[in-house]
Amino acid sequence: MSYQALARQYRPKNFTELVGQEHVSQALINGLEQDRIHHAFLFTGTRGVGKTTVARILAKSLNCETGVTGNPCGECSACTQINEGRFVDLVEVDAASRTGVDDTRELLENVQYAPTSGRYKIYLIDEVHMFSNSSFNALLKTLEEPPPHVKFLLATTEPKKLPVTVLSRCLQFNLKRLSLTQIKDHLIKLLGFQNAEFDNTAIDLIARAADGSMRDGLSLLDQSLAFGAGKVLEQDVKLMLGTMDQESVVHLLNNIVDKDAVKLSAQLQQIFSMAPDYSRFLDEMALLLHEVSLFQILNNYVDGSQFDRSVIKQIVEKTSPEMVQLYYQIIIKGQNDIKLAPDSKTGFEMTIIRLFAFKIGNPQATTTISNHSDTQSHNHTTINKPALKPTNHNNTQSSNIQKQNFKPDLVEEKPTTNVSGTVENKIYSLNEITVNNWDDIFAQLPLKGTSRELARNAHIISNNNNKLVLAIDKQAHAFMTESAQEKFKTAIENICKEQINVELAHDAVAAQTIAKTEQDHRDTSIKETRQKVDEHPFIQHMQNDFDAQVIQIKQGESFLEVNNER
Repeated sequence: MSYQALARQYRPKNFTELVGQEHVSQALINGLEQDRIHHAFLFTGTRGVGKTTVARILAKSLNCETGVTGNPCGECSACTQINEGRFVDLVEVDAASRTGVDDTRELLENVQYAPTSGRYKIYLIDEVHMFSNSSFNALLKTLEEPPPHVKFLLATTEPKKLPVTVLSRCLQFNLKRLSLTQIKDHLIKLLGFQNAEFDNTAIDLIARAADGSMRDGLSLLDQSLAFGAGKVLEQDVKLMLGTMDQESVVHLLNNIVDKDAVKLSAQLQQIFSMAPDYSRFLDEMALLLHEVSLFQILNNYVDGSQFDRSVIKQIVEKTSPEMVQLYYQIIIKGQNDIKLAPDSKTGFEMTIIRLFAFKIGNPQATTTISNHSDTQSHNHTTINKPALKPTNHNNTQSSNIQKQNFKPDLVEEKPTTNVSGTVENKIYSLNEITVNNWDDIFAQLPLKGTSRELARNAHIISNNNNKLVLAIDKQAHAFMTESAQEKFKTAIENICKEQINVELAHDAVAAQTIAKTEQDHRDTSIKETRQKVDEHPFIQHMQNDFDAQVIQIKQGESFLEVNNER
């Protein structure tokens, strides 16, 4: 007898043998035992999780000669024939090869006839999402009201591609991806049946490579048994899968964290000489960083980890949580680079270089000024708008759309600078903090985000008795979080030469805050720009002769759009 693949040889024969889909098994068993059997079932899930297997077990349960049961005997002619794929009343259809509407009509021609030998005539349609719209339409009426002797069992990996009209006519069961432990335990159980020698580490590698699919796991186990001459050993499985050993992954990450370019370059050459599967190598690095992050943030070591606790702890001590997250994101994005790069080696190498070169920093922003040869004040930077010049055109081309950008004069106030061009940090006493110099004080406060918005919308109420009281404009009350207030207070206290208390209060009256001053200036600039646009001869010409109009697209920047509507 020819060899039969493990995935077929050990296919579950009943619901109790099914691995990891207890929620589906229990629901079907209860329905069968209570005689609550729907006419159409839809089984969804990723590849290799048991959709077709569940459908065949259900077919046996419905046609078992002992009666409709949640535990088919597996010995009667109906069960035996279904196991062997030759039961005449079980019609298995691959939708990918029968996408046309004529194929569907031909399939449904025999629905009206009673089953030949079984209790029910069952249509098992695999990958049903491959049907065309016409095929679905031809199926709908029969699917909704089939004869009492017909059951439809549909399976798909893409339920979102099914019309809602089909989904609404079926009982849907979503089969879950299998966990690493479930796949590993099942593989070990089957190896016991095979009396094969194996390493636990090798089974771990196969279970990880299966990626939630039992069928993939069994196929890889088949391959490893052939590769290892009946044995499943770690070194053979690594060579078969193209994976690197744990030490290579750990050493590479350590060299990146240590910023050791010499060691990193030498190790990369060693890795390239072994020509591994670069995508799997990045997967291993991502798994390592995942476990580092869990240990770092949640103080949780992954049970059954392929990396030692001491290795995880060593990396945790050398890097920050932010860098671990950055490394992880670069590696995940690097998987796409491997697909798009000229070759996988280049994509892998560029990903490693990014891991080495990128870092998280918090540089203090400084304000710089350009050198001027004239006597213009350095305290102001003026951005001049471009002159409006009409394009040359004649009357025959007047139907073209003309656009011009108009940017207002923007005057940006700069704090006092020293000869090197950076902001001078001045220390103030309490009585020196006044409304008149609040702009200068604000300019040197190292604030960002919500705390900066609080400062922009604050104005001074009083400053006496070692206490500075500021009111926050009502429009900025949403920014008054506890964290933002604390940062704002601390920033002010740090620029004072004496110890003071800072109090923030809700604003009761309107005041001229920095935010309002900036908004007034923008409004004035926009108004002036609009006036200049309206007064320009070319604009007046287009308005008078072609009934054009000026449209302000967004605040702070105006555009002229002239349309000929004649």
